Amino acid sequence: MSRPKCLQAYVSDELAIRARAAASANGLALSEWLRTVIVRACDSDLSVASDRSVMLRLYRQSLFAMVGVDALLAGHSDHALRERVHTAFAARCRAAGVAETTDEGGSHEA
Repeated sequence: MSRPKCLQAYVSDELAIRARAAASANGLALSEWLRTVIVRACDSDLSVASDRSVMLRLYRQSLFAMVGVDALLAGHSDHALRERVHTAFAARCRAAGVAETTDEGGSHEA
């Protein structure tokens, strides 16, 4: 059996605290928990770069759909429809416990 190799990484205090807490919550020593995380990451088909790429593509598609729907609402013959949709969106966000921000839709600006 070969001797284990040491890998070293520098992380912020916050990340170190979070990693220790996660390891403890799983009943593992930090080194065992990190080995498990590394093995899962290496065995996964998705890399961090592809995860970011997928998220960026989904964001762009969502943004396009949001702008398109808002444009259709703004041009609709029922001029109050757009405001009702924004009001319903805000209510759904509150019900779901999700922050309603102008960055995520629901903007009342034209």
